[in-house]
Amino acid sequence: MIKEARVKQIVGTPEIADALRKYKFVTGQLFKTDVSDDYTFQNDYCRIYLPENTYSEKFLIEFFRYLEAMKKESNISFREAFEELKAIEGKNEMIAASVMVHTINPRFAIWDDQLAEDFFDINAPEKDASVERCCRIYEDFTDAFYAYANSPEGMMMVHAFDSRFPNAEIPNLIKVGFIIWGERVGIANDL
Repeated sequence: MIKEARVKQIVGTPEIADALRKYKFVTGQLFKTDVSDDYTFQNDYCRIYLPENTYSEKFLIEFFRYLEAMKKESNISFREAFEELKAIEGKNEMIAASVMVHTINPRFAIWDDQLAEDFFDINAPEKDASVERCCRIYEDFTDAFYAYANSPEGMMMVHAFDSRFPNAEIPNLIKVGFIIWGERVGIANDL
């Protein structure tokens, strides 16, 4: 549990304001540019969502080609993105698939191994887990995340976020995610 005083401390930091600005920029640019060849967008996107040196150049090229194609679809699914990204290099790409579907439709949660384990007691799938297993685990994670965001603690976080950023216009799930991220990385610990 993150105490209310700590939540208010986190949302008051410049790091949260900067993260929100970057998030809004990327989501705002998504439909204004061809993301498959806009290197400025790609660099900003990778800094926010995809850990450095985790993905090959080939993977990132294909990721942004697919993101460009999928942003025109209204019914993207985690499974579809997961299968498409797995086909690139034969690896399960939980984070990348969840980031892609979230970018297009923010109702999707962004997968995070540590968050899944620490907050929701959900173990990350094994590297060789089936598509079925990975999708089931992602659904369990999303359900748990939504339940948490709608719990009294989650709503306290949303209220604190809204008090600090009343015009943010982002889903509650992301507001809670920003605060959890702030706690995990220890921002404002010295205040």
